[in-house]
This record gives sequence, structure tokens and C-alpha cells, in this order.
Amino acid sequence: MEYEYSITVTYDSATSPHWVGRYSDALSAVQAYLKFVDVGFANEYSTINLSEPSGKMHTKVIDRMGKVTTR
Repeated sequence: MEYEYSITVTYDSATSPHWVGRYSDALSAVQAYLKFVDVGFANEYSTINLSEPSGKMHTKVIDRMGKVTTR
């Protein structure tokens, strides 16, 4: 099976992801992306990236206080 969408979750300023998910369809990828709503086990913030096959990336950063920043 070929995976076209991926999600990475990185904690704080780590240089490699804590978790990577791969998806073959957009719906499954977006549903998984939307489930990330807090910092998880990060000390300060979590960065969640959803990458599309076109190269477009959706990013949200969630900090310890619950503030969500999207790009």
C-alpha cells in the first residue's frame, strides 16, 4: 500500500519526530490530525504537521497553556 499523507508529531525543539503516521487517503489523515488537541508528553509545546502529496503542509503548534497556532 502506498501512503500519500503523513502526520508527524514533534515535542519541544526535538530534531526528529516523536510519532509518525502514514495514510493512504485524505479523510483518514485529516481525522487523525484533528485528534491532536494537547501537548501530549511535551514539556512546552507539540508541533503537528500534516503533509499532502502535493507538498502542502498544515502545521499546528499547541503549547502547555492550550494555545493553538496554525500555519
